[in-house]
Amino acid sequence: MEFSVNIQSQTMNRDEGGKAVGHSIVAIVGGGFSGSMLAVELLRRAAGSLSVVLIERGPVAGRGVAYGTQFEGHLLNVRAENMSAYANVPDHFVKWAQCHYNSSVKGDDFLPRPVYGRYVSSQLQEASDLYPAQFRCFQDEAISLAKIGDQAEIHLANGQTVLADKVVLALGNFPPADLRLPGKTANSSRYVSNPWSPKALMGVSQEKSILLIGSGLTSVDVTIELRARGFDGTIHILSRRGLLPQPDAAVPCRPFPIDNIPCTARGLLRTIRLQVEKAEARGSNWREVVNSLRPVTQQIWRDLPRVEQMRFLRHLRTYWEVHRHRIAERIADQLTLQLRNGQIQMHAGRITEYREDAGNVEITYRDRKCGELAKLHVDRVVNCTGPEGDCRRVASALLLDLVEKGLARPDQLSLGLDVSDDGALIDARGSTSDFLYALGPLRKGNLWESIAVPEIRVQVAELADLLLADYQQQSTETARPSTTEMSASL
Repeated sequence: MEFSVNIQSQTMNRDEGGKAVGHSIVAIVGGGFSGSMLAVELLRRAAGSLSVVLIERGPVAGRGVAYGTQFEGHLLNVRAENMSAYANVPDHFVKWAQCHYNSSVKGDDFLPRPVYGRYVSSQLQEASDLYPAQFRCFQDEAISLAKIGDQAEIHLANGQTVLADKVVLALGNFPPADLRLPGKTANSSRYVSNPWSPKALMGVSQEKSILLIGSGLTSVDVTIELRARGFDGTIHILSRRGLLPQPDAAVPCRPFPIDNIPCTARGLLRTIRLQVEKAEARGSNWREVVNSLRPVTQQIWRDLPRVEQMRFLRHLRTYWEVHRHRIAERIADQLTLQLRNGQIQMHAGRITEYREDAGNVEITYRDRKCGELAKLHVDRVVNCTGPEGDCRRVASALLLDLVEKGLARPDQLSLGLDVSDDGALIDARGSTSDFLYALGPLRKGNLWESIAVPEIRVQVAELADLLLADYQQQSTETARPSTTEMSASL
């Protein structure tokens, strides 16, 4: 089952003060996993007493960039047993996949990402079928927002306006920032700034060599898809440290000793290394330690002083990410084979020059190990550096509008937006919003772990609780007669 966006117009009666008459309305901007599952939670829990508007510019809600791929070779990097959309029903996705994808699915399988996209879409479809009068979905882009009285007025690219009492930004991961390489111009025809754009990998089967800048999960996805598209040449992968994501493996998970955790990046590194040594002495490995950190990572991050968070980002971030965000063993085996036979060549260093002509691209970089300049000649360069976090560098009309109006500001680490612990946006004056909230990667500066389903589904449930409690409180206050009304009745 697939939920296709149904474009609807929204017309509401207003009272004399201009406020919409009827149910309270929550507008969710972004229809990937975060936005779609928040809509599901609100519709199911409110049971018809609350209206939900979902604004998604893509053709199918529930996908986003992560699960919008149609390529079955793109696998989830989390096992199926940990991918339920509902934290309180851990086997929900596995059972759904057994019914709707393959009856032989097991909990420790890494399933294709398009399958997961269909799963999320199906949850939204079921919830909207239960409460069709309380749900609207607009296939459009939100470009600006203003507070009008007690409501938010959201302007869409097609000229329509959506009114809401609360607004949640569930914008997902942003595209990579366009790399400012010395010598690269805006007319560089052999440079691909966004590997997820529809034409990013067109015609690759005719080329002999391709350079991927960045060696994280994006680079892995592009490598796998290049081979599927018939590219049999050399894939060069260049990053500052030349590290690929580590392969996953089943290990036990033990509680991490959270007591007396150091509040410095260096001290935290020592503690983790000590725990790894203990795990290895038990016959396990570092994966056990990294897995055990997952439930407490957000607490540890929040306890780190800002200067230590910055030190972690500068010196340890890459090492953490290649161990934390691992890849399926099947994908790791493919990469290992290609590394051995030279089809993939790894490079570590910093690019110093980009030169492009009609024939190819010449990349000069300073090798990390020896410090000498080296050159690569390739047919195409693809930016695989991963999502941009600084909202000021993202081509989003809505984010620029919010920042310009002072309704939002970047967090101090430029990882997303500045938010309170419950996800409410903090404006330019430092005040916490009473109507604007964020979900998912936008909250990375506050939570650090805020991009994967196991963490986001908790955010979704907590924000749904908050919004519903606020709505119920307002409903109670509205129903309660005022002092003037009580005096008049007496």
